[in-house]
Amino acid sequence: MTRCEWLADIAVLPHTLLARARLVAEHGRLVAIDQEPPSPAAIHLPGTVLPGAIDLQVNGAGGASVATATRAALDTVADAVWAGGATAFLPTLITAPFDALLAQVAAVADWVRNYRGAGATPLGLHLEGPFLQAPGAHPAPHLIDPTPERLAALHEAAQGTLRLVTLAHSRNGAAAACAWLRHRGVAVALGHCSETAGFAACVDAGATAVTHLFNAMGGLHHRDVGVPALALDEPRLFGPLILDGVHVHPTMVRHAFRILGPDRTILVTDAVAAAGMPDGTYELGGLPVRAERGVVRDSAGRLAGSALTMAAALRNFAEHVPWVGPWTLAKLAATNPARLLGLTDRGGLVVGQHAAFTHWAPDGRLSAVRSHAVRSHG
Repeated sequence: MTRCEWLADIAVLPHTLLARARLVAEHGRLVAIDQEPPSPAAIHLPGTVLPGAIDLQVNGAGGASVATATRAALDTVADAVWAGGATAFLPTLITAPFDALLAQVAAVADWVRNYRGAGATPLGLHLEGPFLQAPGAHPAPHLIDPTPERLAALHEAAQGTLRLVTLAHSRNGAAAACAWLRHRGVAVALGHCSETAGFAACVDAGATAVTHLFNAMGGLHHRDVGVPALALDEPRLFGPLILDGVHVHPTMVRHAFRILGPDRTILVTDAVAAAGMPDGTYELGGLPVRAERGVVRDSAGRLAGSALTMAAALRNFAEHVPWVGPWTLAKLAATNPARLLGLTDRGGLVVGQHAAFTHWAPDGRLSAVRSHAVRSHG
């Protein structure tokens, strides 16, 4: 089938909410959004239809880890991300010995380029490391500086799929690395760094986000201004938040949103293999982590990613910040991630974009929806 039609009670368009909206797709792309009478074949979507959520940070899900870098594991992750309400994502690799990381990057890149499964669309790679300063749950012995040679090796291994790199602004060569990556169309986030040195230079060089605001970047103090305050104060930066109720206290979520507003806030999961799974022992970057009551920690008791899904992140944000409406939620989960990555074919309910939606049903369930057509990749 190359044509699909839906009737949504409410569709969240870029600048308005459209009641009884008819959405028509051909060959996986939207060709009409209107209020014309639907055909008998139209699928009714009760509740609210948002543009398809994009998760920028997925280390694993469904019991599988991205770092395993096998086709079976990555297929499982994509299926679990889709089941969790997101239509597209960035498989994320964390710090590892550099040669091992190169092999992981090459394997995941090959999968990204060839994936045609029914799960969430992999948009490319997010490298969270090895160019970090504050390790968090990353293996500290393998943190290194972003030299031109190392950047070139990773970029080559990624075969054109490198979309986002998180690096520490205090590392030697960080600003030059930001400029190098941006020149090649790769977005840069500043993260895993508790020092302020180099922050402004990296923003000037092209960094456009921080990785998981407040986490692994030191404290927020009224006199000793740290990285979180600098990030909130810098209008050129997005502030992705992990909304599992543990990484960031709901009160701080509200404070951050009042500063960032709907145009700079992004929801991410930082999901690991435990996402969508029962409590138990899982893997992050080859090391065991333990999920208990939905909270994931490493053997030292440090937070090590999350068991969050995008559906839960959206519900949690709506609960923590109850004055927001569906238009704001669409920006946080879809429009802003697409803007960060420079995408023009995703992020909104717009004619010409991919027909992939996140559906919020009246009973509170969120699910991913796409055209029945064989989807186009990209």
